[in-house]
Amino acid sequence: MNFETLTGTQVDHELRTTDSTVRFTTARRNAGINEGQEQFAELTECLIRVSTVACSCNTATYNLNSSAVMSTDFVRIAARGIEYHLLSSGSSPTLQQMCGDDFPRHDVEWLNKYEPGWRQSTTPTTPTSYSVEMDGGSWLIRLQPPPDVGSSETAKLLIPYVARPVAMTSTGDVPFTVGGNVRTDLVPFHKALVHYAAHQLEKLRGDDEASDRQYAKFLQFVDRFTGKNRPKGQGFVTLARNYLREATGPRMGSWTDGKDPARWP
Repeated sequence: MNFETLTGTQVDHELRTTDSTVRFTTARRNAGINEGQEQFAELTECLIRVSTVACSCNTATYNLNSSAVMSTDFVRIAARGIEYHLLSSGSSPTLQQMCGDDFPRHDVEWLNKYEPGWRQSTTPTTPTSYSVEMDGGSWLIRLQPPPDVGSSETAKLLIPYVARPVAMTSTGDVPFTVGGNVRTDLVPFHKALVHYAAHQLEKLRGDDEASDRQYAKFLQFVDRFTGKNRPKGQGFVTLARNYLREATGPRMGSWTDGKDPARWP
């Protein structure tokens, strides 16, 4: 459905009126549909973009607001998390990629509790975690420890983030269009925008019950999307720290001398 259909006949059906000049004006209908598009994208994370931030040797903190893309449509970092890539040059370049469990998000509170003295870590090496901090109006990414980037290497952060959809203005605009490409997989969820707009517009009648009913219908579409995109199979509960890896990994090598502590004589 295009913008004209959404703000016109679709909203008419939900409000049971064709009024677009007195109470339910065209401007209010347009605003409701566009706000519904933003709310659906934020709640479902259906619109993800990836931004790249170059990393420098021994520089731990990076300001996301310095990215031109993030300054316009950035909402928040996506749930899938940030990746760290280190690429060597030469005839046979190698790529070292840190992500997922190998590169978890550990914010300041976690670091203060589990890695006391982490702020004094100034020796650059491969980062093992990152944190997200707010400084006034700036989003900051801090790598822990600071990255070691050689003169013949390049390092970068891949930052997936929830993007704010471009507001529709023309009658032929289609929701969730990015760079001229229509997200056809989201067509079945266009009606969610109508329910959200009706939720807002019903307030003009002072009908809280009708407004709440429309919002409940909107949330049903949100639940339908998240359920459809939920990973298949059983889920597993994991610990915040991998104690087995810490006990057997290279971090403990300095005092175990490569031996398994459970087999010490």
